[in-house]
Amino acid sequence: MRWAREVVQRSENCATRLIVFRDGGSGAARQSVINAFQALDVDGEGVERFGMVALDVPPTADLAKVQRLLSHGVAEEWWDMEEGCVTAQWRVASAT
Repeated sequence: MRWAREVVQRSENCATRLIVFRDGGSGAARQSVINAFQALDVDGEGVERFGMVALDVPPTADLAKVQRLLSHGVAEEWWDMEEGCVTAQWRVASAT
C-alpha cells in the first residue's frame, strides 16, 4: 500500500466527488453529469463501481457557476456531493 507523506506542489484545482442518483448512477447518467460540467470548463471522470463522478475544477472556471450547478443537482436529488480538496478561491466563491 502506498501513502503520500507530503505535498510537493499544491495545485490551484479543486476536487469534488458526486454520487450520481439518476438512473442508478448508470454510465449514461454519469456521462450526462460530466457533460454538464464540461460546459463550465470542468473535467470529470466516472467511476462505474460506485456510480460516482470525480470533478477536477480548475481555478479558471467560474467557481460560482460550478457551485450553483452542484447545489442545484443536490436539491434536485440528481446527486450528492463531497468536496475533496478546495482552495481559498473556492471558499470565497461559496460565500457569495
